[in-house]
Amino acid sequence: MARQIVAVLLFLSVLACQRPDARVSTASMLTQRYSRSRFEKWDVRASAAGRDCRVLLVRTSIILDDSMVEAMHYGAGAYAVDGRGMQHFSREGAFHDVVYRDRTDRVWIYGQLGEDEARSIAECH
Repeated sequence: MARQIVAVLLFLSVLACQRPDARVSTASMLTQRYSRSRFEKWDVRASAAGRDCRVLLVRTSIILDDSMVEAMHYGAGAYAVDGRGMQHFSREGAFHDVVYRDRTDRVWIYGQLGEDEARSIAECH
């Protein structure tokens, strides 16, 4: 099982470095992984966003706090999926920034985006 996960992630990271539509696929697969994890009820949805689709936009249906977002981002303890955090997934998928948005529309930014840009960022399709 672990070999299959590593193989899929390696394949996705190669694709993601080549095309924006691959980053859209990578984000979609990340959403699926969270939907099959202990975070299923959080309704974590990842999508590629921004002009060049290099922002990983992570939305949830719950209200987050700073410590929850930090733990998800770095994959700390129980917040890791497959032993990793969003930071790891974003690097593998060739994303430059990660933006978290909870159900209250509060945002957290990991990267160089400004808050106004992060609040109005458009998803890639």
